[in-house]
Amino acid sequence: MKFFLSVHCSAVLVVILIMTNTVTAAEDNSTTISAETSTTNGETNTNMSTSAQAKEELKNEHKEHTAATSSTESKENKDSTSATSTAEKQKNDKAETATPATSKLAKVGNLAFPVSQQPTPLISFGQNLLAAEQAEFKIEAKKIQWKNGYLIEWANSLTYGFSDICSLFIHYPTIVRQREGAHHTSGVEDVIIQGEYAPYTKEYVTRYDQLTIVGNVTIPTGKVNRQIPTGVGANSFFIGFTYSRMSINWFDFTSYGVILNGSSHCTRYGNQFLYQYGIGRRIWNSKDWLFDWMIEINGQYAQRDRIKGAIDCNSGGNIIYLVPSLFLSYKKHFVAQVGAGGVVFQQLNGKQNRYSYVLDLQISWSF
Repeated sequence: MKFFLSVHCSAVLVVILIMTNTVTAAEDNSTTISAETSTTNGETNTNMSTSAQAKEELKNEHKEHTAATSSTESKENKDSTSATSTAEKQKNDKAETATPATSKLAKVGNLAFPVSQQPTPLISFGQNLLAAEQAEFKIEAKKIQWKNGYLIEWANSLTYGFSDICSLFIHYPTIVRQREGAHHTSGVEDVIIQGEYAPYTKEYVTRYDQLTIVGNVTIPTGKVNRQIPTGVGANSFFIGFTYSRMSINWFDFTSYGVILNGSSHCTRYGNQFLYQYGIGRRIWNSKDWLFDWMIEINGQYAQRDRIKGAIDCNSGGNIIYLVPSLFLSYKKHFVAQVGAGGVVFQQLNGKQNRYSYVLDLQISWSF
């Protein structure tokens, strides 16, 4: 009986232990599963948190990139705008620099016309300036009369403006006919190549003043071994200056220069000193046409010639012409000027023919 009770108790105890172990194992498994679930959920939450953070970082990086790009583009646009503004400023400065000196003058009367169409001397030297890159072709017919002879001359000339204050002038004269008593001649004279530069120009509202320096060299293309020479037989040089004032109604100038002749075959013509003055006034003008009158005083003093080493006592002296003229110009291209005058003073050395009058006609075309 005790044996069975003991076995019964042992069996109950075993059963209790088995159940206890089963519950413990179940709790452990439950705890493990819960822990694993918790771990998994933690990892999932961590991954979700990491993903959100990554998205936020990408978003921030995108914003920063956009801001940087915008800043760069803004800077580039600003630099481009600044460069464009600087280029435009330089262009405007260049345009202002290239503006002719007469741009500030009142566009009235003589000043309403281009420099090439404004009044210029007829028989005096210089004042052949043009606008930059402008050219002018001129033809001239002249007659000088003296007691026992005369000179009829035809000349072609070309002027080119390198700038508004610097020009080149080429003069090609030809004697159509010259007579001295029973002798006469004709042919090409010496060619003149001349440069002119204006170192000073001062403008006001109603006028401008200008100083020019003139220099030329004569090429001995004429014939000297004739009864009546058509050239001096050697190079000659000229240096002089002019000072002029152009206003709405008036134009006046003065000029002085010297011709230095070279020698050839012991023959040398005397040097000449030129002193000139002129004044003119506007008669009428329209939009396209300008009409002026002018009076010039042209003085020439010449030294004696030396022919084959000997001084020619019947050469040299002083002579002054007074020549009125009329000036007509078309606004863009055409200029015509004609004048006639006489000798008001002459003091010649030895026996020389006395001069009577001079006629001069000039027609030019600018392009």
